[in-house]
Amino acid sequence: MKKLFLIAVLLYTGSLMAQKKDTVYANANLTNATVYFGYGADLKHGSKANLAAGMQQLIINNVSLYPDMNTLQISCPEIVTILSYTHRIYSKPPVVVPPPTYQKSYDSIKNYQKQINIFTNDQSIKNDMVLRITKLIENNFTTPDKKNITSEELVKLTTYYTDKISLLKQQVFDLEDKKNNLNELIAAIQDRLDQLSQENKPIEQPKPVGQLILQVMSKTAGPVDFDFNYFTRNAGWVPTYDIRVKTIDNSFKLVYKAMVSQTTGLNWNGVKLNLSTSNPNQGNTIPVLSPLYLQLYVPVLYNQVTIAASAYSMEAPQLDEVVVSGAPVKKAKNLAYSTQKLEVKDFLTLKESQLNTNFEIDLPYDIPSDGVAYSVNIKDEMIPATYQHVAVPKLDNDAFLIAKINNWDSLSLLPGDANIIMDNVYLGKSYLNPNTTDDTLSISMGRDKRIAINRKLVKEYNKVKRNDSKIESYTYEIIVKNNKKQSIDMNLSDQFPISQTKEIEVTLSDSGDAEVDNETGFLKWNVKLKPGESKKYRFSYQVKYPKDKVLQEIR
Repeated sequence: MKKLFLIAVLLYTGSLMAQKKDTVYANANLTNATVYFGYGADLKHGSKANLAAGMQQLIINNVSLYPDMNTLQISCPEIVTILSYTHRIYSKPPVVVPPPTYQKSYDSIKNYQKQINIFTNDQSIKNDMVLRITKLIENNFTTPDKKNITSEELVKLTTYYTDKISLLKQQVFDLEDKKNNLNELIAAIQDRLDQLSQENKPIEQPKPVGQLILQVMSKTAGPVDFDFNYFTRNAGWVPTYDIRVKTIDNSFKLVYKAMVSQTTGLNWNGVKLNLSTSNPNQGNTIPVLSPLYLQLYVPVLYNQVTIAASAYSMEAPQLDEVVVSGAPVKKAKNLAYSTQKLEVKDFLTLKESQLNTNFEIDLPYDIPSDGVAYSVNIKDEMIPATYQHVAVPKLDNDAFLIAKINNWDSLSLLPGDANIIMDNVYLGKSYLNPNTTDDTLSISMGRDKRIAINRKLVKEYNKVKRNDSKIESYTYEIIVKNNKKQSIDMNLSDQFPISQTKEIEVTLSDSGDAEVDNETGFLKWNVKLKPGESKKYRFSYQVKYPKDKVLQEIR
């Protein structure tokens, strides 16, 4: 029976040990990052772990600090079953080991302090002896025993005790001097330690790392490959462009770049980038119209409007924006090496789906987790463009040069800032906005100061009719001069007011041979000027309205 009981105990203990969950550690390798327009990225990792047969816990290091666990996807061989998974941020406690020079100095200070304590104790003993001897002498002088002690013996005794006190006090003084010397040595060592601590760099605190914790069960023991990917909001890209123009041949070159930044807590080293034009943060729910009701307008007092507006500004949530222009810009480190000159477009694959476009760059990039915008070249193309000047002298007396691009929808453009570079000279920034329904994309190239424009009011005439109506007449003159050595083709625009009520009548008496849009009140002239040539354009209009009313411009 005893043998059977012992065997049962051993079997039960063995089964408990077999069921114990061992912990296996592995490191993740970031291989690919799909970065979305605006913010967001899908990170793909690979990892290899040496698993034992049975149930165990697998901890995979080097994962992002901020993954969206709802989007985590894990793949592994069929011999492994994933029971559960979670994510945590792990910070390793810092271990501070003082250098040998520091340790020797600390040991010396400790020994010196010990000697000071010994001297202090010896001083205390000797001072106590001095007090006792002094008290003994005082007793002998105040109450001498004349029968037993003679005067000569009393003098000898006093001399003996006095010499003893002098010796003790000298020893106390010597001990105090030794203590002072030791304190000076301790102070010198401490000053040296403080100086060394300022010269040496402080020990860096261990950075937190993201960990993926899996509960797995493996049928066999051996190395197992894991692949997993997830979405994180702490990354993104916005487009930026370089527009390079040469005036010799009017060539137009568009350089497409991406400003990539990330704060995932994980440095991207040698990672292949996929830049996607989609934005998974936007909702995919189809909007539904609600009934629109009208009611009579009820005036509100000014102070009530002010209070309501201030309350709304304090409570209304603010929209998030992606700001790159004010952030420091760096160029992403490309780890590709070649003996011949290669461009990014040689490694670029453009994949278009029904909803987005992906720029897949088969090159390894280094992008640290520092929130800095890193410039990544996508492609550059020579694009046929036509040039024209545009002027709106009512708002600005300068003429603007614009470039017009046809078939621009094949370029997969996104809204973004554009650097204007003409003949290798930086002229400023413009904004490229492809969100238009026009067949032609117009890009402002900047102001052309060699075209002079002047707009002025030539005549203003007012009169009152008998039927209590008031008529105002206006005439404007625009003078344009071409001070360039080349001929120019310019679109000149102005306007006259339009009426939204029957009480106000507006009549365009002279259009100045302009193209007129009566619905908007816009006037347009196609101006062609030779070098040094100037032209004048005039237009006039009348406004009739009740004389007891006041006109107000509404835009």
